[in-house]
Order: sequence, then structure tokens, then C-alpha cells
Amino acid sequence: MKIPKELLEKMDEDDKAELGDLTPNEEACYQEMETYFNESLGRFKASQIIMGKVIAISKGLVTVDVGFKSEGLISLSEFPESGKNLQIEDEVEVFMEKVEDNDGNVVLSKEKANKIKIWDDLVKTYEADEIIQGTVIAKAKGGLTVDIGLKAFLPGSQISDKPLKDISHLMNEPQKFALIKLDKIRGNACVSRREIISSYKKEDKAKIIEKYKIGDIIKDAVVKGYSSFGCFFDVNNGELDVLVHLQEISYSRVNHPDEIFNIGEKHDLLVISVD
Repeated sequence: MKIPKELLEKMDEDDKAELGDLTPNEEACYQEMETYFNESLGRFKASQIIMGKVIAISKGLVTVDVGFKSEGLISLSEFPESGKNLQIEDEVEVFMEKVEDNDGNVVLSKEKANKIKIWDDLVKTYEADEIIQGTVIAKAKGGLTVDIGLKAFLPGSQISDKPLKDISHLMNEPQKFALIKLDKIRGNACVSRREIISSYKKEDKAKIIEKYKIGDIIKDAVVKGYSSFGCFFDVNNGELDVLVHLQEISYSRVNHPDEIFNIGEKHDLLVISVD
């Protein structure tokens, strides 16, 4: 049997001797097997995500068959919940780091496959300007660390729309964030909680304003402040702030709102415009 030179170089003396004892039929099977695996080698490339099947779980290691001539070993810790629910015959996505190492074994990683998939999903979320779920897991210099599938940075300026003296209520609680920056080269993500709060407030304000129509009477609005151009009123205990312009305060000339109103007084108002 003619054995390729490159194959001979990888074989030890026992393997070479064993090949010399093969029958013609065994030689044909061997050649067929080598042809199959050589063709497989051409299909497999490093640095890609492929499907594999779990064929063994033992001593903290998972043996994964990816259809190559050798199986890959992956630490159980790389799987979700340390492989708690992993079963034999399960199909899993893995990242191929090397087609062959020095011992001829395929090198696989579940953790890297997870990170690549998560990053791809984050890019889609960022480009679509969608909201993501995350959990604040630790304090960091200048902000907080948020788990969004991978660790993201929440700058102090993006925690809230107002200063917070205590952030303990935010820790380890699932909540929504906006993705405001992705750095694929460094693998860094930056998120904002402030944008979510602000967007909700804008939506709430819009819904409140929709309740009022021109010609409506607002009952018991409370005087809360003055300016040179008018008087500000509070409606329904902070639900809405409204402005009465100076020329709308009275039919007679008014130089300043305090000539007519006192802070804390209640007055009925007529809606003449909605902004």
C-alpha cells in the first residue's frame, strides 16, 4: 500500500508496522477513510462556529463530535450553568479554534461561540436601536458593570436622569438599557439607563398631554412659580406643568404675575393651546 509522505511523518513505528499487516480489503477501507477525512479537513476552517454533537461527559470535560477525524474536548464550565442540563446526543454550537493541534486533535470552545453569538446579536440590536435586558452586577470606576450576556459599562452619567445618592436598589435587578456604544475591536459595550428613563417620561408626558383639548377647563391648578412672561401652575400634583402667559392673566394690564397670584393658590384654567 502506498502511504502519503505527510501521513508517514505523523505516524509512529507501531502504526507503520500495523499498516504493513493490513489485508487488501483493509487497505482499501483505510484509503477510503483517509480520503474522507482529507476531504473533511478541507471543509473545516479555524475561527468559525460549527455544529457538534455531545458524545461523552466525564470528569468535567465534554467530548464533542464535529464530524472530523478527532473529537474535541471542552470544559464543562464553558456551558450554561456549567453544563447542568447538558445531555449525551445534544447538538451544540462550538467555535473551532484550531483544526488540528500538535497531537492532531481538533480544538473547540463553547465559551467563544457564545460570545460571538452574543456579540452578533448585540450588533443587530444596536443597529436597530432596540432596548436590551441586563443586570447591574458590580460597581466599576466611573460607573457600574452590567451583564448583558457579556460585561458592559454603564457610565455614572448614564445611570439616571437625576443624581442618585444610593444605587443599592439597582444591584442584581434585571432592567432595561439602551446600547449607546459598541467597540468590536476591543469587544466593549456601553449602555445607558438614563435614556430609557427619559424616553419613558417623554412617552408618559405625551399621553398626559393628549388628555387635554383646547377649550377644556383645568380645575384647581396650583400656582407654583413666576417669570417675567407669565405664571406657572402645577396640575394634579405634578402630573403636568402649565404656563399662563402674562397677557392671558387678566383683561386689564398686568406688569408681573405676583400682582394677581400668590404661590400655592388654586385657580381654574382654560386650555387655549397645547404644545
